[in-house]
Order: sequence, then C-alpha cells, then structure tokens
Amino acid sequence: MMHDVEERLRSALHHHADDAPAGATMLAAVVEESTRRRRRMAALSAAAAVTTVLTGTAVAVPLLSPSPALTVAAPPTAAPSSLVPSSPASSPPSPWDTSGSASTALVPAKVPDTVTFPFTAPSTPGYAAPSIWRAAGNPVLRQSLQTPQPGGAMAYTTTAYSARPDPLGPTTPTKVHGRPATVVEWSDDVGAQRSLVWQENATTWLELRTEPSAADPETLRAYADALLPKPSSAPSPFLFAVMPSGWTVDNILPGSVTFCPPNVPADQGFTDKLAVMLNATTTPAGRQVQVGDRRGWLAHQDEATTLEVPLGDGRSLLFQLLGKATLPEEDLIRLAAGTTATPNAEVGSG
Repeated sequence: MMHDVEERLRSALHHHADDAPAGATMLAAVVEESTRRRRRMAALSAAAAVTTVLTGTAVAVPLLSPSPALTVAAPPTAAPSSLVPSSPASSPPSPWDTSGSASTALVPAKVPDTVTFPFTAPSTPGYAAPSIWRAAGNPVLRQSLQTPQPGGAMAYTTTAYSARPDPLGPTTPTKVHGRPATVVEWSDDVGAQRSLVWQENATTWLELRTEPSAADPETLRAYADALLPKPSSAPSPFLFAVMPSGWTVDNILPGSVTFCPPNVPADQGFTDKLAVMLNATTTPAGRQVQVGDRRGWLAHQDEATTLEVPLGDGRSLLFQLLGKATLPEEDLIRLAAGTTATPNAEVGSG
C-alpha cells in the first residue's frame, strides 16, 4: 500500500534529516546511485528493477508563521528574450545570457486552487486536525488519533474514487451509512491489511484504511459512519499561471505538486514527472538564469534537471524534471516565473 510505504519513508527521512545532504545535492546523489544500481542489476540479469525517487518527499514541516504569498514574477504573454538563457556554441554559457526565444509548449494552467473531499472528518474529541490532499489523482482525507495506540499513532486514510477500487483480497459484506459495503482483507510485506469500501453515490466510491496497523472491521465502520456528508477542502500550496500542454496534475501535497506527461500513469511518486516543491534554501548548484525578476540556478544531471529559485526568506521553489519528464529550458523557466508559493505551502525537509 503506497501510503504505508510513504509513511515509513517519511519517518526514516525525518530521523536521519541531519545526516542527509540538502536540495539538489541530495537529488544528484540519488540519481547517481539509482544509475549505478540499475546498471548493476542489468549486468546480473535481474528480473526487475525498482526505482525510488526520494527528493522532496520527506516529512513536511509547517511554517512557523504564515507569510504573504510570494510570486516569482508573472509569465510573459509574449516571450521576451530575457527569459531564455542561451549562448553561441563557440562561447561558454553566461550566467545572465538573454538571447533566444520561448517555445509555445505551455498553456494556461488547470491546477485547482483547492483540493476538495466529499466528506468532513469527525470533530469528536481525541481526533487530530485532518489534512486533505490529492494522491495519484484522487482526493484523500487523513486524520490521526491524538492518543497513541499499540504500534504507534493510529491514522485513518479515506480515499475517494470515481469507480470502485479493485479489491486486493477476499471481501465480506457489511454496511456504511446504511449502504452496502465490503470489508477487504489481504497481506503484503507490512503484514495483515484491511480496508472498508463502499459506494456513496453514483459517482463516488470510498476506501478507508488505517496505519500503521489494520483496524478491526468494527473500528473501520465506526469511523466511516462518523464522517459527515459535507464536502471539505484544503488550499493547494502553489498557484500556477502556465503548465505543459497535455500534462496532468496527479499529486497535490502540502509542500509539493507533480505534473505527469501524457505517457506517464498517475501514481504517488516523482519518477518521470515534473515535481514542484517548497524547500529550505540550499547552496544553489548549476548556472545562473533569469526567472522573471529573480535569479535561479539551473542544473542538469544524466536523468534529472533542477531549477532552484530562492525566494529571499530562507525558502526556495524547486522544480525537478526526472526521467521521461522533459521540457525545453525556456519552458521550465517560464513555468517557474509564473509559480506562486501560497501562505499555506509547507517546507519539505531535506
């Protein structure tokens, strides 16, 4: 289950945060290690390779105090040459080169300002404040119990789907809100798992799970029945003026947003996508480029491109292209120039 793995990964990253390099340095190390492992696995004729991209997915740490929305300038309607760094082939690149012209691969952004979930979490004493985000294209509601349970803090994660999610194991009939529902049970590398699935209306299916351990069916039903039939929402961390034509947004988290190229399926990872993150400012790597009225640092590795744009307050917007996700430099710079970090954006660790 993806969010189980993500939860353990976040915990491990948080535990080792002081030992980890930051920003583009971590990205370069991860990409280099990924390449070495893939080559070694190919030489051994392994049956499968697992690529894990960690950058920007560590534990999100809320800002200590709200700050005004910061905009890295608005993108131009016509592309002035000042946004496109390039240089003649016969001379080395200048950090402030301003020749060239922009491509037309960008369109007005269709990224929601808020993520809406069809239910509201219960406000019963003992529950922590809920969080709402989008994962693999689906809205998610997560709420933890304030009192630690055996095995750790119990968290309820409810995901809304437009069609019934495929059951991962045997099902047992039950009811939620008086409607037919099923308890699904299976096992994975974590251990025994259990979920509660029901259809709320003609276009909405819901699946409820718990972490770190599987709750019993009665506990799942009690929480599902406590969900209030009223939509709730949370603001997106960024506002975008433009986005790549034909790409879709699959993840909207408190500190990151990911864009999928047309040939990449939605999932909860960063591989083969454009990831936009709010990070603590690092020592920038790469060459200087002009991003609207700010300076940015553009860096290329074998399988990744990053653009870091410091906001001047200890935070940076980080744009990361991995694998199949590629854009011309001028498009990446124009997209960055039209991106705003809202006061609700949370800084990722690492």
